[in-house]
Amino acid sequence: MATNKYGVLLLGGYRSHQENYALMFAADPRCQLIACSDELDAPADRVELNRQLADELDLPYIADLDQALALMDVDIVSLCVEMERRGRVGKKCAQAGKHLYLDKPLALNVADAELIVQAVRHSGVTSQMFSNVYCPWAQLAKKAIESGEIGQLRAVHCDVVFAKGHPGTAPVDCKRQEQPSRDKYTFIQAKPEMFDIGVYAVSIINWLSNKAVKTVSGVTANYFFKEHCECDIEDFGVLMMSMEDDITATITGGRMGWMSHPKGGIQRLYLVGTQKTMVFDPYQSRLQVSADEPSFRPPDPHPKDPMGMWKHTQADVELLPKQSWMPTADENWQNREFAAFIDAIEAGREGEMHAALAAQSIAVITAGYQSAASGKTVSVD
Repeated sequence: MATNKYGVLLLGGYRSHQENYALMFAADPRCQLIACSDELDAPADRVELNRQLADELDLPYIADLDQALALMDVDIVSLCVEMERRGRVGKKCAQAGKHLYLDKPLALNVADAELIVQAVRHSGVTSQMFSNVYCPWAQLAKKAIESGEIGQLRAVHCDVVFAKGHPGTAPVDCKRQEQPSRDKYTFIQAKPEMFDIGVYAVSIINWLSNKAVKTVSGVTANYFFKEHCECDIEDFGVLMMSMEDDITATITGGRMGWMSHPKGGIQRLYLVGTQKTMVFDPYQSRLQVSADEPSFRPPDPHPKDPMGMWKHTQADVELLPKQSWMPTADENWQNREFAAFIDAIEAGREGEMHAALAAQSIAVITAGYQSAASGKTVSVD
């Protein structure tokens, strides 16, 4: 197969997941990075961050997205613009006939998600949102369901909680009232974590069960970080969902601090079936290392990234890896994630976590915020 078959246009720069996604595409011999770009009227600070990534990757920066999309050698757009702009930008890229690799969460709200879904559907391009469905434990769980090993699925629970940030700084009286909707997602200090991290758990439940969520009950809270309190967003949330076929699903999603876990944080999935209950955890099989070396210490907070979210700011504060737990499972699942997207393009089909499936998570979490604000169970349309 010829190398450099698919040209990739990068939207989003430093302090976005494009720092990682670009490297994944560059590592696939079927792809070639073409340029970085954004909307002509993109915020000036975002344009500067885009240019910094373009310089690091030795790529041209095209200031006008329309001009970039007109390039004949661009086949794929890797979309990592701010959440508030994803709906319209994703729609434009799909309408231009470009395959879409989508950052998570898909969009700010249901209406913006639907813009992307409809544009993908009408243009016939391949879409895929970043998720954890290619993790070994997720793949094993899928096999357990599809093989009938657990019997009929009755309930599922998923924990995804990141061990990043400096906890213990939230004021003890920081009890906030959740809002039923939000028009701002992007903050320097923090992210709304039931959305940003909870989307992993909700997405994997949608993918595993292939069942629609009917109702959602949600609770959000501020337990750990002053940064979240200052932005009036939650650092932790839980959802309980009723699904088709009388399946019950629950999730936790949030962030709880650098020292809260020996590795990256809790990732755990429980399947309850009529024949068997199974638990999947990437750290259940591991090597535990005791060595004569300094223990992990949290880095000093970066002024532009106190939660430690981005690759280049982690390098600035000299973040060292946690090495006391060494998982025995294959950790190269992100390479499979991106390779599978190119495979889907070549096969003329949608990716595993395609835009329409990803949009279901936006509907569920949106209902979760409405529930957390009202204290009532909310139906999912």
